[in-house]
Amino acid sequence: MRLSLPLAKYSGDPQRLRFFEQAVARIGALPGVESAGAISFLPFAGLGAATDFTIVGQPPPPPGQAPVVDVRVCDNGFFATMHVPLVRGRLFTERELRDKSDVVIVNEALVKQHFPNEDPIGKQLVIDMSDSPPATTIVGVVGDVRYMNLVTAPRPMSYWPHPQLTYSAMTLTVRTAADPLALAPVVERAIQNIDKDQPVSDVRTMDQWIAKSLEQARFNALLLAVFAGVALLLASLGIYGVMSYAVSQRTSEIGVRLALGADEGAIVRLIVGNGIALAAAGLAIGVVLAVVLSRTMSALLYETSAWDPATFAAVVVTLGLVAVLASYLPARRASHVTPVEALRYQ
Repeated sequence: MRLSLPLAKYSGDPQRLRFFEQAVARIGALPGVESAGAISFLPFAGLGAATDFTIVGQPPPPPGQAPVVDVRVCDNGFFATMHVPLVRGRLFTERELRDKSDVVIVNEALVKQHFPNEDPIGKQLVIDMSDSPPATTIVGVVGDVRYMNLVTAPRPMSYWPHPQLTYSAMTLTVRTAADPLALAPVVERAIQNIDKDQPVSDVRTMDQWIAKSLEQARFNALLLAVFAGVALLLASLGIYGVMSYAVSQRTSEIGVRLALGADEGAIVRLIVGNGIALAAAGLAIGVVLAVVLSRTMSALLYETSAWDPATFAAVVVTLGLVAVLASYLPARRASHVTPVEALRYQ
């Protein structure tokens, strides 16, 4: 849930820090709450902050080519609530969460990009979030988090303790043992016990935030599914029509074969076999083209291959069955006509 403190009532940094500290502590003590924390901008919420930074001890980058890092303000409870693992170093101390201190925690993406072959702990970054930014010392490295959406790869991220950059608006994160929305009113009452006039907004679960971020992708997928279904139906009708017509054109041939003593089973096997061979060649060409063109689908998928074997197999089996039926049914009908009737088609 999002909390925005009114500046008229919480004009100073100490007041804001005290409010969020109390809120997190009271919420964390509620029955059914496993952990609670606060962060400036929640993943998938569409908000964030980013700026240039430099690494102390390294040559300054050329103008306009400074690296960029995302900036978040949070407490240790956020990492615990969101299950963001500590990879190296440590989290913030109680003093760092209470008083301003020039420390920062970074993610693995930043370390891989800027400290690939060295220990980042103890290195200093100058993050341009103010006119005269101080150098902040890296004290810990945490796992990557996808903040924008599920498709965009994690970007370099820096986490500051709240006193380092005090926000009046923060998002509280709460992990519960049961249904989180059922506990939401209790959490809201705990906040109003601190300040009865303080409203909350955007009360959602992370599943709901993720679902919201996927709305456009799901709509695109639905449209593609509809178009794909229509294409499969049209392809099936087309195959059936072509194969049926091809068999009907062989009616006179069937009459000759029947007149020469061929039985019905042999006629059906011959025509269905020819139909299957023709369909197999077409399906093979179609699969190759589908594999090539499926690369355009990769941008719409998350951790899913565009070359899904089950999907390809289902389509091949469907169209193959259509081709078999399109050959078998007219062949079966044609095999039941008398040779005289069949020869009339000549």
